[in-house]
Amino acid sequence: MMAQQDLESISQTKYLSAENYIQYRAIMRVFFQEHQKMHYQLDKKALMPLLHQFSQLQAYTEETLNSDLDQLVAWKNLTPIQDPRKAYTISDFKNRQYQYMMTQAALEVERMATALENLYTRTVGLSSHLFYRLQGQLRQIDQLGELPLKQVNAWWQDLQEDFTRLSQSHQDYLQKFYSPTAENRMDAAEFVAYKQRLIHYLEEFIQELQRNTLQIASQLETVTAERRDEILERILQSELEIPRPEAEKRENWQEELRARNLGVWQSLCRWFVGNESTANQVMEVTNEVIRRVVQNAAFLVQMQNVSVSNKAELQHFLRLFSQCRDMKEAHCLSSQVFGAQQARHYCAVGSRDEDRIDLSTYEEAPADFALEPRIRTYKPRMDRSGFADKGAEKERERALVLQRQRYIRQQVQRYIQNGVLDFDSLQEPVSREIRTVFLSWIAHANLSPDGKGRTEYGQAFTLHTHGSKTCRLQCEDGELTLPSYFFQFEEEPHE
Repeated sequence: MMAQQDLESISQTKYLSAENYIQYRAIMRVFFQEHQKMHYQLDKKALMPLLHQFSQLQAYTEETLNSDLDQLVAWKNLTPIQDPRKAYTISDFKNRQYQYMMTQAALEVERMATALENLYTRTVGLSSHLFYRLQGQLRQIDQLGELPLKQVNAWWQDLQEDFTRLSQSHQDYLQKFYSPTAENRMDAAEFVAYKQRLIHYLEEFIQELQRNTLQIASQLETVTAERRDEILERILQSELEIPRPEAEKRENWQEELRARNLGVWQSLCRWFVGNESTANQVMEVTNEVIRRVVQNAAFLVQMQNVSVSNKAELQHFLRLFSQCRDMKEAHCLSSQVFGAQQARHYCAVGSRDEDRIDLSTYEEAPADFALEPRIRTYKPRMDRSGFADKGAEKERERALVLQRQRYIRQQVQRYIQNGVLDFDSLQEPVSREIRTVFLSWIAHANLSPDGKGRTEYGQAFTLHTHGSKTCRLQCEDGELTLPSYFFQFEEEPHE
């Protein structure tokens, strides 16, 4: 589970979007540039001329600089260092003659901001030398047990950096072909000349990828799970040898290091090993890019040829129009060339006498379709008509229902002998309807505290059992096992 502090706001990045972000960013950019020159500490006197070099800060004052520096210190971007040697009076000492230096977190934020500014000007390509570097590093796996921990840590860092560069480079390069601007570039006429070099470049990358992926995958597959755990444990020991401040040692920080290293190793295996590996996906995506490039180039060439043929055809039509004797003849020629200028199209779904696709519209039988106004206030006219008398039909249905109920009652009474209905003595299979009636009587009696009930025919009964025995009731659709019940009826049914 992630610690709560991992999801808190990062105060060192607030200056990037604060209200006075131009002033804050200028100050931090000056500190970053001077830090790269190994000039780590700056005071206010050294800062002012450097800030005035920005066109937006020509009127920047020292009072504003004091408040901005205090805010950056509060955000933990700068660390103030007071130099008592420069305080010649008590007032100088009280006026905080500080020198400032960037914190480590602020350095990382400025590096990120600089990388974002140069993101689209960075040259990205598909290089195969990283495959060879990864192969060379994986060959040293068997020697890790003999190497010092510092060299093990250096080996692990190099492996991670090369793998990260490999993954990032192919993503950054291939995503250019799936951006909205890529479609515009592929539709340009200059793309035809650029196509051949691009295809050759991508094909060389695929060949190197196929050749090296199998070798790296075989190297990774030789590492067993036990050997992998030994390697990761050795790497963890090399990382624990690096001195760390106590503030960085959070709860379970060693387990976090172990889980991160395991994740890197698993990602490396997923990239190269298996049919569903990322390397195979990269090859499929690259082949798709090549297919799109060839298809777009062929389409551009075809469009160029079409435009040439269309130009000659239009010139021919213009000569025909110029030779028309009158406006009527020109209208006839226009209808043949451009079609009807004013047309109304109707779409309707109706039955056809024939399903022939070559049947002309004029050969179809005429059909009528009711058109309705397309306005919100339109309501269709209601056809008022009387209700049909269905009394005779209802009487027939009622007679059938009553006849079926009488039949079921007669069948039920056949199983009652001398006021007793014993399931254990029934030999004739009962129908599904009769069984439903018997089960409803049993349920009705079991819900009664004294085991008594009354049938739908008015007969009162009491439910009894022959001890704990069970019986089998033969039915037309199977056999039902139930306790050995029998009904004792108190009176004859009412007619």
